Amino acid sequence: MLETTQNTGAGIRSIPLKPYAANTLLARVRTYRWGVALLWLGVAVSMVCFALFMDFACDGRDYLKALRGEGTLAYSPLFLNPTLHIARMMPLWLVVGLFGLAYCGGWLIQLWAGMQCATPEERRILRYAAPVLTFFPGLLISDVIAAGNLAYILYGIVLLAMVVGWRRQNWTWFYLAILAVACVKIHLLTMLAIPVLCAKRQWWRAVATGVAGVALYAVQPLLWPQQFQAYAHTLQGMSHSRRDFGCAPVGNLARVLHLMQMPYDVLCLVFYLVFAAGLFGLLFWLSRLYREGRIRFESWAPVMLIGVILLDPRVQSYDIAAISLPMALLALRMLRGQDGKLWHPLVWGAGAAWLVLNIVQEVNEDVVTVLPDSWKYLEMAILLGVFASGVRMLLAEAAVERPSLVVPLARELRSRAQSLEDFDPRKEVPSMAD
Repeated sequence: MLETTQNTGAGIRSIPLKPYAANTLLARVRTYRWGVALLWLGVAVSMVCFALFMDFACDGRDYLKALRGEGTLAYSPLFLNPTLHIARMMPLWLVVGLFGLAYCGGWLIQLWAGMQCATPEERRILRYAAPVLTFFPGLLISDVIAAGNLAYILYGIVLLAMVVGWRRQNWTWFYLAILAVACVKIHLLTMLAIPVLCAKRQWWRAVATGVAGVALYAVQPLLWPQQFQAYAHTLQGMSHSRRDFGCAPVGNLARVLHLMQMPYDVLCLVFYLVFAAGLFGLLFWLSRLYREGRIRFESWAPVMLIGVILLDPRVQSYDIAAISLPMALLALRMLRGQDGKLWHPLVWGAGAAWLVLNIVQEVNEDVVTVLPDSWKYLEMAILLGVFASGVRMLLAEAAVERPSLVVPLARELRSRAQSLEDFDPRKEVPSMAD
């Protein structure tokens, strides 16, 4: 039997759909299954074309060189030493095969986790969007899927553990996953905000996991001093490269100051602390609406995920790829009318504008460059715009739910106030003579 989900304040409760609704939904899925299959086949063919005609798996080739001892990687010794040692014990074809399986698995888990944020009716539409969004991370065209970056595997691990935490309301596996991936990319510790924003009494566990992650990072100079020094030198070089600033607000601020040949370290640090504190404060306040049952899980989850990604000071295209489906979901909801139905003229207009924007962006990047790094600026604008629209929809949903909670309370307060006005101490309090 098909099920939908409902937020009860303490977790997610499954509710079976009515038989006729389930039959209708299944009939629609069967009707359009061939179109979905063709789209996924197109993704597979596109990946083969990337491999044959383009600079495919540039990050993957760097991993292969490091495996052969011909280069270095910008990863910590705590991750590199055991990983390379195990990989060199296996034949090369097996290492490449296992990496390919893990990479594809991580990508599919990202799409599956994004589907958990949608209602059953929305998932029917997203089945078409998911294959297309493979080449439009963050709703902008990019070939990041072909780079072979390890982030696809890491986000697959984190998002799988996140969904398990959502469903079971037990976040132990999530904390272990964060601790593991933080050994590879320490900035993923910002994902510890997820259980704090989705469940009760998670502060101490999240803080303890964050402290453990930082401790694992801090102990490495003592264990591998030379390797860690080379790793820190690589990170320092990346922090001064305009290409590696990312598309977060603080990254674009650093890029602009770098182009103006102005110092940016201290200013960007202060800006990030203020921005992150304000953003987390907003997310925490919205999470109270979710825990009180005033907004649905399907409404809260995509906004929360985008907000948590924005907490990362260095948002790259592969970070955006992990939330492409939630972003598309919020964009889809923005095109619905007050009756909840899609307004088709608006859909066609938004689709045409999105297509023109991506064509102009691609021409600017690869043909005639007018604005360098335009992808970063556009992606930041889209991220912030979609997030702001999601917050607006959450507030609208909470406002609809508020009367059912506030009106009875207001009536009770008015009744008590009237009782106090009618209270006469001389009549109610007995005298000492009596």
